Amino acid sequence: MAELDILLKRFVGDFRKISGVEGCVITSSDGAILASDVAGGVNEEELGAITIFSAGIGVQLDTELKLGRLEKIVVEGSDYKIISINSGPVYVGLSTASNVSVDLISKEAMDLASKLSEVVK
Repeated sequence: MAELDILLKRFVGDFRKISGVEGCVITSSDGAILASDVAGGVNEEELGAITIFSAGIGVQLDTELKLGRLEKIVVEGSDYKIISINSGPVYVGLSTASNVSVDLISKEAMDLASKLSEVVK
């Protein structure tokens, strides 16, 4: 378990290195925060809650609509954006400022999420 904790913390660090990312949480499917690194006005618990809630809706959409696997959900507010990614048995939540382009960070974030899903099978 300690090895997994270290790996998750490394992944959080890698997500945080993406230009524009201000905070990152990795949660279990039941909403427990497994690893995080947030800065500024980002609240770890709120980021985790929004991540699991929005990703859960994404899973429901996948199941109900059968349109293909949903990659990410973006929640936008006046001062922030939160990207929720279903990464296998865990979820990743990334917070950014409102002026950050989700498209610019999505490729790198999705690549990392794919690697994460291989580690936490």
